[in-house]
Amino acid sequence: MKIHATGPLRAGLVAIGKIVKPQGIKGELKIVPLAGGSLALKGYRQLFLLAAAEGPRAYELLASRSSGEAVIVRLAGVDDRDGAETLRGCLVAVAISQLPPLPAGEVYWHQLLGLAARDGEGREIGRVSGLLPTAARAILVISDGDGREILVPVHEEFMRLQAATAVEEAFLLLTPPPGLLELNG
Repeated sequence: MKIHATGPLRAGLVAIGKIVKPQGIKGELKIVPLAGGSLALKGYRQLFLLAAAEGPRAYELLASRSSGEAVIVRLAGVDDRDGAETLRGCLVAVAISQLPPLPAGEVYWHQLLGLAARDGEGREIGRVSGLLPTAARAILVISDGDGREILVPVHEEFMRLQAATAVEEAFLLLTPPPGLLELNG
């Protein structure tokens, strides 16, 4: 299973990255993805920026280009380095309705948050509560309700999303290597 980093924010919006710095003198901004990987903004016309104490502000996306794993963007109304500097540290969000569909076996992070995690025998282990990016691979955090966190590497061999049915809500089926759940507990 591949998880695309999208952080839940407010109704209808998900965070996809963070502005780390101005780029050049013409108001361009450098955006890095939330949890590693790459960030593609082609097809988006509008981005929402969130500062710590403010609500989301919509900006028209004028241009974007890749720069390694980051993206350099130009936004309407941000015309110089000083204007760009005021946006440093803002979270970058898009409307959930604008997210492109993913191929089979891939999900957006916000779709997993709060889902029940079950073992191969159907016992609930806990609920998905976090995603930790690491250099090697992301780690899924499962909270068991008793204050314990279980850490499971994100790997298609260890987890599979089970779709909702008429009688059961969606859940994450975990099949980690023997002993992993006991090490965490």
